[in-house]
Amino acid sequence: MQEQEKKGKWTERYEVGLMVISIALILALVVALTLFPEEGKAAAAGVMAFLTQTFGSPMMLIAFGVIVFLICICFMKYGEIRFGNEKPQYSTLSWVAMMFFCGNGAGTVYWAFLEWGHFYNAAPELNGVPVSEAMRYELALSYDFMHWGPTAWALLCVFVLPFAYHYYIKKDDELKFSVLCKYTVGEKRAKGWFGKIVDFIFIFAAVGSISITAGTSATTIAAGIADLFGISNSFALSVVVLLGVAVIYSITSVLGIEKGMRKISDFNVYFCLILLAFILLVGPTRFILDSIVNSVGLMMSEYLRMSFWTDPVAQTGFPQAWTTFYWVYWFVFGPFTGLFVAKISRGRKVKEIIANMLISGSLGLILFFGIVGAYEQSLRIDGILDVPAMLANGQSEEIAMSVVNTLPFAKVALVLYLLVIILFLATTLDACSFTLSSTVSKKLRAEEEPSKKLKFVWCIILVLIPIAVSYIGTDMDTIKSIVLATGLPLVILLFVVYYGFLREMRKDFGHKTKQQIMEESKLEET
Repeated sequence: MQEQEKKGKWTERYEVGLMVISIALILALVVALTLFPEEGKAAAAGVMAFLTQTFGSPMMLIAFGVIVFLICICFMKYGEIRFGNEKPQYSTLSWVAMMFFCGNGAGTVYWAFLEWGHFYNAAPELNGVPVSEAMRYELALSYDFMHWGPTAWALLCVFVLPFAYHYYIKKDDELKFSVLCKYTVGEKRAKGWFGKIVDFIFIFAAVGSISITAGTSATTIAAGIADLFGISNSFALSVVVLLGVAVIYSITSVLGIEKGMRKISDFNVYFCLILLAFILLVGPTRFILDSIVNSVGLMMSEYLRMSFWTDPVAQTGFPQAWTTFYWVYWFVFGPFTGLFVAKISRGRKVKEIIANMLISGSLGLILFFGIVGAYEQSLRIDGILDVPAMLANGQSEEIAMSVVNTLPFAKVALVLYLLVIILFLATTLDACSFTLSSTVSKKLRAEEEPSKKLKFVWCIILVLIPIAVSYIGTDMDTIKSIVLATGLPLVILLFVVYYGFLREMRKDFGHKTKQQIMEESKLEET
C-alpha cells in the first residue's frame, strides 16, 4: 500500500472531488443554519415532523421487519456462509468490543445517565391506561432497553451483511456504499452520478452523526474535568477536550485496527466493567438487579406493543418523539457501522454476526443503561438526587457529574467515568475515520487498511466540524434534525441494496444445501 501511495497521485487513488464537495456542502449547511437560524429551525421542525409523524408508522413496520428478517436468515442455510476463507481475524472479545464501541459510541455513556428521566417525565401509557408512579419507573427503564436493544442493533446489523458479502464473497476491492448498489442498478450507474450521490449521503450521515456525538460528549467530558479540578466549564475547555481526544484517536487510527482500535477497545471493556461493577456493589445492589430483571421482563412482554404503538387516539406524541426518532437515528448510523463491522468480520459466519450484534450488543446496553438508570432511580426514591427534575430544568450536562459525586470515592469514580467516555469517543471517531477513508479510496484489498495520511485528515475534520458548530453558535438540535433527514433516503437505498444482495446470494448459494455450505465453511476455516 505504501509503495502504491508513492507511485500515484492522490486523485488516482482517492475520490478527492467527492471528499472536497462533501466537506464543502456540510460546512455550507452549517454556515447557512447559522446565518438563518429561525428559518433553519423551521425547516428542521418540518423535517422531524415528516420523519416521525408522516413516516412514523412505515418506519415502525420496517424496523420490526428488519429484526424478523435477520432472525430468519440466522436460522436458514444462508446463516452458515462464512465471510473469508480463514479463521476469524480477531478474538471474539476484541471483535465484540470494537463492534460495540463503533455501533453505540460515546452516546451510550451520555444517554445512560439521562434517558430514563426523559421517559419518566413523558410518562408513556401502558395498554392505553395512565400508569402509577411505580410503573413510570419501570416503563422508563424498559423503554431504555427497547430503544437501545435488539431492534436498534438489527438496524445496524442489516447494513453489515451486504458490505461483508460484497467484500469477502464477491471479492471486490471497493469498500463503499455506492458499489453495493451495482448488483441492482448496474456497475455503470453505481460508479456514475447515482453512486456519487449515494456516497455523499453516506459521508453526510457519518460526519453529521459523529459531529453530534462528539459535540455532546465533549461538553459532558468538559463538565467532568471542570468538576474534577474545580475550574470553570467553558467553550475553550470543550475545544481542549476535543483536541485531546483527537490526539488519542489519531494515534490509534495511524497505528491501524490491530495495534490501535483493537487494544483501546479491549481496555475500554475492562474500564466499563469496573465502573459498572463499582456502581452495582456500592449502590443498592438488590434494587438494581431487581429493576433490571423486571424491566427486561416488561420489555419482553410489551415488545410488540412498544414496536407498533403509534398512539393514534390520545396523540401524546411519545412514540413519534422517541421510538420513531430512534429507529431513524439508527438507520443514519447504520451504513457507517455496517462498513466498519464488515471490515473486522473476516472469517465470521453470517449467523455469528447477527447473533452477536443482536444478543451481545443488547446485553451490553442493558447492563450499562440498567445499572446506571436503576442507581439513579434509587437516588430519586431516597430523595438524594432528582434526575427527571434536573432534565426539566435544563441541567442535563450536570447530571452525570452529580450522580458520580453521590458515589463513595467520588473523585476516583469520576476519573474512571472520564476514561470510559473519552475512550468511547476515541474509538467511535477512529471507526468513523476508517469508514470515511474507505469510502473515498478507489481500491482497498481485504488485508489492507486505508492510507494513514487520509485517516489522519479525516481525524482532523471530524474534530474541527463540531468545534466550528459550537463556536458559531449553530443550534445542535437543528443540526440533528437535518442529519436525520438522511434517514429516509437511506431506507430507500437499503431496499435497493438488498434487492441485488439477496439475488446474488441466492445465485451463489441457492443451489447448495445447508450441509454443503457448512462443509465448505469448515474447509475454509481450516
